[in-house]
Amino acid sequence: MNTKRIVTYSLLAHINNTGTLSKGLIEVFVPLAKRALAELNKKGIFKGKSIREIQKKIACLYGLEIPAPVLKNILYKISEEVNEESNVKFTLYQDGAFALQNYVFTEFDAIVAQKEKEVDDIEKLFREFCKTSEIAKEDYSSIFSFLEKNKIQISKYISETTNGNGKDYSIEAQFIEFFRNVPPVFEKLKDLYLGTIISSYIEYSSPQMKTPVELLFDTNFLVSLLDLNTEESTNSCRTLVSLAKQHGYKLTVLKDTIDETERLLRRRSEHFNAHYLTKKINPEDIYNACDRRNLTKTDLEHIADTLQETLVKEYGIYIIPHTDKYRNKAKFSKEFASLKEYRNNEAAALHDATALYYVRDKRNDEKIKSFDRVPCWFVNNAVNYVFHDASESERKYKNGHQPEIIKADVLLNILWLANPNQQCNANIAHTGLACLVSSSLIESMPKNSIIKELDDNINKYANEDLTPEQVVRVAKRIANKQVNDLDQLNSLAKDDKEAFVKRLQKEAEKQKQIEIKRNEQVNDILNEFEKETKRLSEQNNSAEVLNAENEALKTNVSDLSVKLKELQNKERIRENEIRQKKREELIDNHLKKWRRKSWIELVVCLIFLIAPLVVILWLSQWDIESAQLKFQEYQSNFIIGAGITLLSIIFNAVVIRTLFNKYRNHSNINAFKTTIPIPEELKE
Repeated sequence: MNTKRIVTYSLLAHINNTGTLSKGLIEVFVPLAKRALAELNKKGIFKGKSIREIQKKIACLYGLEIPAPVLKNILYKISEEVNEESNVKFTLYQDGAFALQNYVFTEFDAIVAQKEKEVDDIEKLFREFCKTSEIAKEDYSSIFSFLEKNKIQISKYISETTNGNGKDYSIEAQFIEFFRNVPPVFEKLKDLYLGTIISSYIEYSSPQMKTPVELLFDTNFLVSLLDLNTEESTNSCRTLVSLAKQHGYKLTVLKDTIDETERLLRRRSEHFNAHYLTKKINPEDIYNACDRRNLTKTDLEHIADTLQETLVKEYGIYIIPHTDKYRNKAKFSKEFASLKEYRNNEAAALHDATALYYVRDKRNDEKIKSFDRVPCWFVNNAVNYVFHDASESERKYKNGHQPEIIKADVLLNILWLANPNQQCNANIAHTGLACLVSSSLIESMPKNSIIKELDDNINKYANEDLTPEQVVRVAKRIANKQVNDLDQLNSLAKDDKEAFVKRLQKEAEKQKQIEIKRNEQVNDILNEFEKETKRLSEQNNSAEVLNAENEALKTNVSDLSVKLKELQNKERIRENEIRQKKREELIDNHLKKWRRKSWIELVVCLIFLIAPLVVILWLSQWDIESAQLKFQEYQSNFIIGAGITLLSIIFNAVVIRTLFNKYRNHSNINAFKTTIPIPEELKE
């Protein structure tokens, strides 16, 4: 068992439970990648040619293989978060190369150490539980292999794998069931279970369904929905219905399934008082639920009578009335022939085969590999519900295609992965783990027919000699696989009543002694466990206080830094304004000098033009007509006329135009400004 991966499950649950996840579950993996980057930096690795180097480091630290596309998205989020304009700590390039600079991340170091201790304590507690329960070491491996069982089931659907996990986990299930009412232990087990689900997210490449989805419910699902199974199973099925509605799924059930469910409930009501041992052994039995809810035979009959109305009005499930088309196909199918042997009930086998052909029809008989492209599922809530190995459904499954059937808890977990709801965290972990426990216990139990025969024999031969407590203890030993010879025990009841009673009393006494011994030893360990948890909690609280003080100090420093930057910016702005003003004054002075030359030229030209006119007027004794005649006389002179023309051309084409350009031609003015030498102290 990879201990690092188990610690990672606990760490993932911690991040998930304490975060907001505004952008989805991918945020849960960000701290893991940050810590991997910090470890690389700590070892003097400041750059790399590929994110594969980061990928390997994450696998080394956490026992998880994060696919490159997912990891790239995580790393982009980190670069956006940690980099500043003046301080770039992590750069990820388009080709996958990366660069690190002074990257430190110690935020989760203390938490990782705490999780390592918790995982070690859980495993120690499990070993002690097995020892006090008189279970040999070769009969169990690790509690954590059991917790990964659900992840394997999810992976079969979302990552197109077919790896199984068919080991008998009844011992591990007994351990979790024993500590179910011990919060310090059970909460940690729930976190580990939730972590296994979250870790499946990195395999989930298509979180959004790309086609309308229909869920066709099986009989056992309806029974759970009606709260005639365990509380956790009911909660799981009702949560699935709620989430499915939120996703816009169509919820359906065959009329055949309604009929089968009604028959089942009426059969149970007919034999309501005939079974005692069964409901104590099987937590998912209808009788067990009736005992838990204090339901009577009449209550069970009423539930059967109002079944259709309840499903339609309370849960919005549409009933498919016409099923002849699918039933006729099923009657002559290989699946029906196989299922008759598997179910030992022709009606139940035909129902299942009919549902199978309905789902195939909705899928247009296509072989679909991708989970998000499946338009219809047959949803059940049975413990080990699969079609016979020889069926077409199983062959499809083994070839990497999606099967027609999916368990309710697996589908619920996948829907949660697609859109994680923080309010569902505790529900997903609690109900999922409880369902996993109960299903594992039921998988390991003897056949119902053998248990029923033993139940009948106890009623016939030992009812007066055994107390209810003794019967319950015998039931526990059977459920815990500590009584394996039930066939011989049933034969003994018929052959030797006295020996049968003594054997049951002996088994009950064995269970009593185991429980006493287990409670004493486990309580001692639990006390140590709680003390250690309290000590770690106090350490974490101290660390949190210190971190809070550091954060406050960082905040103060940050505030001062911000204020300093504001003052520096204001001073910089003021200095720039002064420089700009001086620069503008310098430019204005140069412009004035530049324009002054043109004004001088204008004045000189005007003198040369006006002076001759004044002289002519003076010679004509200021007589305008006489002056005009003299001007025409002078103008007729070739040399004087040419001079006057030339002077006029210079005045209009050069002097006036130059003056105009220096005031009105902005491109000319801007060009002049570029030639003005600006001192260094006045530059921007």
